[in-house]
Amino acid sequence: MKRTHHFVGLLLGLLAGALNAADPSPAASEPPPDAALLAQIEALPDNTWLKLPPCHTAGDMGVLNKDPDYKRIGPRVRDYCNKMVWAPERKRALYCGGGHNTHPFNDVWEFDLASNTWICLYGADPVPPRTKAGEEAAAEAWYKANAVLKDGVVRTPRGAPLRPCHTWWSLCYDSDLKRMLFLESHKGLFCVDKTQLAKALDLDPKDPLLRTYGSGAGEAWLFAFYPETREWKEVIANVPKARESSLLEYLPDSKTIWWASGKTYLYDAPKNEWNPVPLNGATGGGATAYDPETRKVVASVGLETWVFDCASGVWTKAQAEALDGVIVPHGAFCFDSAAKKFVLYTHLLVKDKLPGAPRLRLYDARTNQWTDPAPQGPAPAIGNIAGYYDPARNVTVIYSNKETWVYRCKKPTP
Repeated sequence: MKRTHHFVGLLLGLLAGALNAADPSPAASEPPPDAALLAQIEALPDNTWLKLPPCHTAGDMGVLNKDPDYKRIGPRVRDYCNKMVWAPERKRALYCGGGHNTHPFNDVWEFDLASNTWICLYGADPVPPRTKAGEEAAAEAWYKANAVLKDGVVRTPRGAPLRPCHTWWSLCYDSDLKRMLFLESHKGLFCVDKTQLAKALDLDPKDPLLRTYGSGAGEAWLFAFYPETREWKEVIANVPKARESSLLEYLPDSKTIWWASGKTYLYDAPKNEWNPVPLNGATGGGATAYDPETRKVVASVGLETWVFDCASGVWTKAQAEALDGVIVPHGAFCFDSAAKKFVLYTHLLVKDKLPGAPRLRLYDARTNQWTDPAPQGPAPAIGNIAGYYDPARNVTVIYSNKETWVYRCKKPTP
């Protein structure tokens, strides 16, 4: 009997070990750091570019598993989705957003510079079909299987936006609640057959819940994604009137969401209210970054440079005709906390002023000066990019469909 019990226990132990070995949990799929690459980055001189070797990929990509390119090059840069957001406790940057027809998916990725790896945290769900004449019943059946109405919002059964559109500059990371926030002016209902969706969810097709894109308060939703558990969770639905090309930042010192869309708002989480500031400033279309030391948000919108002082709640047009600037999707903008400067990578075309060729510029908010640093090294020469600043490695990261570069502005003063 004892021998039998011993055999059964051994068998169960082996089975448990096999299951654990196949466990696809985040801890089981952590890529190891690339020590040689990290040494190269550490040794990178000031004002210098470094091109990285081809990236690695990891994670379950959902319906994207059918396309081998995603496994080879990572998430791809989607149109009007140029912002990546830094998650300080993970020491990685997150990226998401949908294109028109080139990438109509709700996947979420994070980039781990230490291992040069793109990790798919949320594999894409199926995309809503384009309804053809005579196929209405099939479309209604698809929505019944792939869409749910919960807490007044429409999502996939796993909680994601049903069919997201561009992020523009409406992406940020809440470092206190450890969640990525995506303000979707289309509510995740871009190019969705709302007639068949309404039938599937037993809604009136004219229900304000299905109305999107900025014609009134509540017609945009703020989706929250938690990278630790790899889940889309709550949705803030009482968002004021939203333009498609809005600006979103998280202010960690005041634990507040800052948002500019026509007007500028600060979110009062306990009251679930968006409070407008007295005067308008930058309204969207460009890019923003936040300096927590001076508590200022800098916005580059075309050749206008705006500064929002979070202490006073006042906008200032710092420059009306700046040396350079950006309009999404023509570049990326971030704050370098070591150099204490804002870094702009742009290919904005302005007739008779700017060539449209990719270039790098620096902005010092303390002196209100834009400069051309004329960086050294193999600079990127491509416009279709996404980027962010990595404070753990003190470099700005620029990604473009497999190819990745890092730029060091300045090493911190000892």
